[in-house]
Amino acid sequence: MSSTTQPAADWHRGRVASWLVSVDHKRIGALYLGSAGVFFVIAGVLTILMRLQMTRPDASILGSGTYRGVLTMHGTLLVFFVLLPVVTGLATYLVPLMIGARCIAMPGSAAVALWLFVFGGGAVTLSAFAGGGASQAGWTGLPPLALAQQGNGVDVWLMGLLLLAISLLLSAINLIATIRAQRMEGMGWSNTPMFAWAVYVWSWLSLVLVPIAALGLLFILLERSFSGTFDFFLDGDTVEPKLIWLFGQSFAYAALVPIFGILAEVVSVFAGRAVVNARLLGQALVGIAGLTIALVLYHAYSTGIGAKPSVVLLLLAIVATIPSVVALWLLKSTLWKARGSLRWTAPLLFACGAIGLFGIGLLSALVLAIFGNDRDLRGTAFGVAHAHYLIWGTALLAMLGGVVYWWPKIFGRLLGATLTRWAAVFLFIGFNCTFFVQFLLGDEGQARGATSFSADGSTSAYNTISTIGAFVTALGASFFLLAVLRSRSARRAGNDPWLADTLEWYTTSPPPPHNFDSLPKVGSARPLSDLREAIRTRNAI
Repeated sequence: MSSTTQPAADWHRGRVASWLVSVDHKRIGALYLGSAGVFFVIAGVLTILMRLQMTRPDASILGSGTYRGVLTMHGTLLVFFVLLPVVTGLATYLVPLMIGARCIAMPGSAAVALWLFVFGGGAVTLSAFAGGGASQAGWTGLPPLALAQQGNGVDVWLMGLLLLAISLLLSAINLIATIRAQRMEGMGWSNTPMFAWAVYVWSWLSLVLVPIAALGLLFILLERSFSGTFDFFLDGDTVEPKLIWLFGQSFAYAALVPIFGILAEVVSVFAGRAVVNARLLGQALVGIAGLTIALVLYHAYSTGIGAKPSVVLLLLAIVATIPSVVALWLLKSTLWKARGSLRWTAPLLFACGAIGLFGIGLLSALVLAIFGNDRDLRGTAFGVAHAHYLIWGTALLAMLGGVVYWWPKIFGRLLGATLTRWAAVFLFIGFNCTFFVQFLLGDEGQARGATSFSADGSTSAYNTISTIGAFVTALGASFFLLAVLRSRSARRAGNDPWLADTLEWYTTSPPPPHNFDSLPKVGSARPLSDLREAIRTRNAI
């Protein structure tokens, strides 16, 4: 009996429906990016409201309860529904193209993961309107605050995060299967592009860290429904849970791995040549992954296990970082040698800003390790600034740099060069104005998540500077969003407008449904650079 392919229903071909029912990894990746953009705008508005509350001493614009709910929603959206989906969206769209695959390994699973993310984000956002209002337990949902709050808002918030956890697990399995099984002929592990390597490491980390975090969220949800049954993860009446590793910091830190993959791709193209060889790159990524885990353990236990174990964990973090330091040193050497050929495009501006913010984040981690307990810095605004520099500032600029870099491949048009450059500059300046003074506020004793402050000393001036910085950051984000809106009428992009090096730039912009009509021979992780060099050599002869 012959089998025939059933044609798609007419409604599947509609302009909107064709996107909603698509299993094309490229459309799924684009939908991740668009959804994350919506959550980014919501979180940005919440950020401005928070800073307005903290502009004047003893202000009551939001009220303490509402402020804590806005603070939790702001952190939840930025970390879980902006940072993670942007990384997932770029990975879903680009990794099959980078490795020469015709599709992602499990297209249906990729579509399910997308809609679980969308429904999870919708649940978290709408939890603010449920009984009891938005969760006030912070973006990690640590008990006992998450247990004490009355109403259904916290329950809906928790269920939204559990949907996100399932989505991330499906995506991680799919990406691992794609990278392992779908690489084109001739592309061994040593020839796999840097971003694909980073996604591969991150996906394995997610398979370990996401279920652990989800288990903690599930315990909270069950304990809220069956009080006294699932409270074994609490330590009596203290505010710190015994099993603190069950919560959200872990896979937020883990997202730094693909963030560094984005930076490696952008810098290697606009610095003139590859940053590091594949073997050293793999070691660097493993080092960053080790640093991620060590930092999570350190932050979780350094206040409760004594000085000696804390020093051991710090030493483990330093050892894990050695390959990354070597890679960064080679990056410095590369930039110095290639300084004459640097192309100061918006993606490179974003990347350099991200590296600078990450450096400040690491220095603040050392300050917390050395002086955190003696000066009581951990529960203050100093810790807030540290976390924002190490995770969110680095990730924000790196993600936007990656979006500008890959936008012509994804949507077929270039983002405005002037607007995106100004966005990079204003976001960098605004972020530093907003959060560097938080180090000073923490040193003066302003508590983490404080809903008001007194006018003593220089606290009022520092908070005013922080609010001004938030508006400058919003201006930078507005430049970027304006560039996105104008891109619909921007000039069409060619296959390879940046003269990039990896396989996604070999196909059309945007790619066809089957990704490639043909593929070049792959002899390294930078096949298009090799192809251009071969053409130059042939023409010279």
